[in-house]
Amino acid sequence: MIADTIVDTMAASAFLAMAYVVNDLSTATEDSVVGEQRTTLMIALLSGALVETLAIATAPLCWVELNYMLNFTAALCLLALPAVFWPVARRLREGRAQVLNRRLEARARRAEAAAEEARFWLAKAEQAGHVGHWRLAVPGQTLTWSDEVFRIHGLWHEHYRPRLDSALAAFHPLDGARIGALLREVMEKGGEFDVTAKLRRPDGEIRNVVLRAQALRGRFGDVEAVQGVMVDVTETRRAETHPPAHAGLEDGTVDELTGLLSRKQFDASLGYEFKRAVRSKMPLGLVLIEIDQFARYTARHGRKSADACLRGVGEAVRAVPRRTGDLVARYSKTEIAVLLPLADAAGAECVAQKIAEAVRALALPDDVREGGLLTLSGGAAAFSGPDDLYNPQELTRRATQALADARLFGGDQVCRYRETEFTEKA
Repeated sequence: MIADTIVDTMAASAFLAMAYVVNDLSTATEDSVVGEQRTTLMIALLSGALVETLAIATAPLCWVELNYMLNFTAALCLLALPAVFWPVARRLREGRAQVLNRRLEARARRAEAAAEEARFWLAKAEQAGHVGHWRLAVPGQTLTWSDEVFRIHGLWHEHYRPRLDSALAAFHPLDGARIGALLREVMEKGGEFDVTAKLRRPDGEIRNVVLRAQALRGRFGDVEAVQGVMVDVTETRRAETHPPAHAGLEDGTVDELTGLLSRKQFDASLGYEFKRAVRSKMPLGLVLIEIDQFARYTARHGRKSADACLRGVGEAVRAVPRRTGDLVARYSKTEIAVLLPLADAAGAECVAQKIAEAVRALALPDDVREGGLLTLSGGAAAFSGPDDLYNPQELTRRATQALADARLFGGDQVCRYRETEFTEKA
């Protein structure tokens, strides 16, 4: 009997405790999941507590039938609880899933916003530094560019879809062939490369770029993609080879009379370009030109007219080379040098011919010449590899020899240096 009383007391306490919890939940939750079933739950729990209390009160009276009935009623209350709690639990689960989904969606939105902000600042950094990134997927050779790579190429997303063949065709032919070979090697064997190249935009402008690439390997060690960066160094190169005129006059890199680069700057640029040509295994052309019989012209017309003539010829010469990196300098009192990166001997000769035609087009009078017009002679030479020549001084010697041959032939012509035979008349 004492045991039954203890059990009934614990059962009544449990019913009251659950009723308290249900009431607390119904007022604490933000939605009405528990609140909708509050009345039913409270009736079942309080009824169970009341029945157990009556069972405790009637236990000393030994009313067996009444005790059985009260215990049966308490059992019914207990059995009713799962039926009432089931929809509550289901709704709570659904609500918890919804809350979890909302949290995941909020986290995804925050992550996307952070990624978008990172992409924004990356694009700004690339634009400020003229650095773009690119990726070439090995399966299918799918090429993707960042916004800055499009800008470096002078193209737009709306008008061009990057393709490997057209991307290589945008480079100087020698550069494009070399980059294509390096890409194939990296895709097959892995590794990385770093190369300087000249890029031609659709409008014809030449840009100097540095291309860096590295292979990305997959789980099984095979190359899955090649990614890298493209750096536009055009302005840097231009600042190195074409300093402002006022700065050049101060440091001696610009010739005061003609406005062309000085011999000092030419020698420095020749050394730099020669080293770069050796390193990149690319040609380097050089043209030397001189006004025909300029000493007699000066003696006849005077120094002032000779200086004006030299300035006019210098302007005409400077207007001919169109590629970024080409350099025009006053080589001596009567000679002008044109340094042509990536130009072979034929290319240098072609530029020299265009210069001669440009000077003829000026139609400057010169009664010293038979035709009555000012003419010039030119010599062209080029570095084609370490096996050809080994220092920049040899390149200038060859151009000087070609110029001497042009004068020997009577002037008003261009000659190209030949190693094994007499210099060819152009």
